Amino acid sequence: MAFWSEIVKLQQFLPQFQALYAQRFPIEVRHYLAEWIEQQPWNSIHINPANESLARNLLDTMVSELQKVSSRMSYPVTRKLNEYAVVLKKTFDQQPLELVNIMNCLLMQENQLFQELRQTHHHLQQANSPLPEYTKREEHVNQQKTTWDDHRRKRNYSILEAVRSLEQVQGHVLNMIQDWKRRLQLSGNGAYFEDNLGSLQEWCDKLAEMNCQIQQELGLISTQEDVASDHISGVPERLSSLLSNLVRSAFLVEKQPPQVLKTQSKFSSTVRFLLGLKLNAPTKPPVVKAIIITEQQARVMRQHGNIHSENTGEIMNNTSLLEFSNATKTTSASFRNMSLKKIKRSDRRGTESVTEEKFAVLFSSELSITGSEMKYHVQAISLPIVVIVHGSQDNNATATILWDNAFSEIERLPFHVPDRVSWSQMCETLNMKFMAEVQSTQGLCKEHFVFLAQKIFDEQSYGMEDFTNRMVSWSQFNKENLPGRTFTFWQWFDGVMELTKKHLKDYWNNGLILGFVSKQYANRLLNQRVNGTFLLRFSDSEIGGITIAWIDDSEKGGRQVYNVQPFTTKDLTIRSLGDRVRDIERLLYLYPSRPKDEAFKKYYTKEVKGKDGYLHAGVKTTVNGEQTQVVAQPMVPSPVSQSCVACTMPEMPGWPQVPCNPSNISYDNHLVNSFGSENDLDMNFDDDQQFVRGMENIPVPSEFELNALLNTVDMSLVNSTEF
Repeated sequence: MAFWSEIVKLQQFLPQFQALYAQRFPIEVRHYLAEWIEQQPWNSIHINPANESLARNLLDTMVSELQKVSSRMSYPVTRKLNEYAVVLKKTFDQQPLELVNIMNCLLMQENQLFQELRQTHHHLQQANSPLPEYTKREEHVNQQKTTWDDHRRKRNYSILEAVRSLEQVQGHVLNMIQDWKRRLQLSGNGAYFEDNLGSLQEWCDKLAEMNCQIQQELGLISTQEDVASDHISGVPERLSSLLSNLVRSAFLVEKQPPQVLKTQSKFSSTVRFLLGLKLNAPTKPPVVKAIIITEQQARVMRQHGNIHSENTGEIMNNTSLLEFSNATKTTSASFRNMSLKKIKRSDRRGTESVTEEKFAVLFSSELSITGSEMKYHVQAISLPIVVIVHGSQDNNATATILWDNAFSEIERLPFHVPDRVSWSQMCETLNMKFMAEVQSTQGLCKEHFVFLAQKIFDEQSYGMEDFTNRMVSWSQFNKENLPGRTFTFWQWFDGVMELTKKHLKDYWNNGLILGFVSKQYANRLLNQRVNGTFLLRFSDSEIGGITIAWIDDSEKGGRQVYNVQPFTTKDLTIRSLGDRVRDIERLLYLYPSRPKDEAFKKYYTKEVKGKDGYLHAGVKTTVNGEQTQVVAQPMVPSPVSQSCVACTMPEMPGWPQVPCNPSNISYDNHLVNSFGSENDLDMNFDDDQQFVRGMENIPVPSEFELNALLNTVDMSLVNSTEF
């Protein structure tokens, strides 16, 4: 047993020992490290520079032991001991031998003082010895007093243990709330989100109830009790602090405002209070107010608890009542018709654009809780918001939000995000966003990520390992245009998602689109396959385009990969991808070897016949060198654009005769555009053997000539547009 334990028994003489240590050394450290201090060879270390390393080891060990002890204590003691550890290190780090000298002196003086005081204590006991006739009665009283003291110590110990348990459990629950907020933010990028606010509300109610019960128990303890009550003297303040933190953490944004917010547009949001059952509002529900704040104001609020009064913007319909719902057993304030009337932008940093400037909606209220006399000022801040004034800003604003949602940390200074992230993090984010936007279970694969890395880093390596440890910057993601292009990486990727979501979702989900591969990689794949093998890939030269590449014989001998100019949303709205694949007769096998009709048959549009004597008009995709079919238009004049007609023609003045066979068809002489529709596009080879869309200025035939044409040709009638 440590010598210090004997000193502690002399309760009435403790002030003398406190005076001994005074400013020379923290007596709390002497108390908590009693055994360790008494086991060290302080008196065997001479005050000599040669022993400085020994002294330094003792100092470092003392600091380490102190930190170990502090980790097992409750918060106030932990904080005090950690402070002492820092002070000791700072005080003696440059002169560790001084610590040895002080400890030697203190331990010697401590021992002398103890011997003197123990002798004095012995004399006092003899002088105060009771008379024999009172001895038995005094023993009985002392026994009763000891029993009562033991009872009080056990009760106080139970209270302290209850408070420690409350602190521990509440810490876990508040971490769970923070985790819920982070998962909610990631769901904005498409991550799976399990809403467990119901169970968190139950935990918050239990914590508040436990806090209230401990406070009631404290109220039964008399303030006149002896030193036993000193052990719980700081408990009321700890309980008050715990309840305050719980109330403020229980006020949160359940339904976020849109993170890309357009001025003058209506939006909604919901704030929830997880301690609704404890809410003390006997007359009318509390009012919750919403205002919009800048990133700088959010930082000030985080550091100081309030914001500058400067007005950032004006939100219409920005108040709501915090009410309890019997149906859902929740307490919330719903804002259904908010509208951002105007916004005041701050001075931007460097090249920062308006779509990189972040705001947030701040919800605040004054709440009272049953069992507490305090009024709590609560605040809940939304996820970051980018304010736009025009739809053309949506793409870049979405990029800012995507980056923030993906790479922010739970405990951050609003709204700080790293400027560079690992490529593996970026791959995870892109995959998550793509699957969510397209509503697909078919994500991106390794080959896709290699292509995306080649694109964003402008490198042609074919190994994923070459990019795994690379860092990608915000500038590469959505500030700098891709090399040789007029758009950024994100603008291109977002265009692909939009196209896939609107027109290609089923094709993608069924594995018919190879998608994210380069032209060079597609060539490598197709050159290993038979003629007529084709694949579908996203264009990397145009935003929101998909192209068909296939292998076939070249007019110059050998074989060649051909690429159709990309189809965009406009093209696929006119005629679906499945029908376009069916139209092009050169396409035989979907890579690697699946027959075209087997893969795409269910996407073919069923041909319909004309009604009421009219001939059916349709649209067909062809490429140079393919035999086209005859097309007829309804014989009803119309100002609406009609599709172009391709056919062989009878001899007529001004109309040349050309033999109809795939090798010598001249599309310039076989296209008739009835009304100059801008949707009627013709595919021609350019020097790089790609197909490009163009429009020809071709004479318009008269109704007489068209009738003659229809009467001459006897074949199935379909409308044909050249691509």
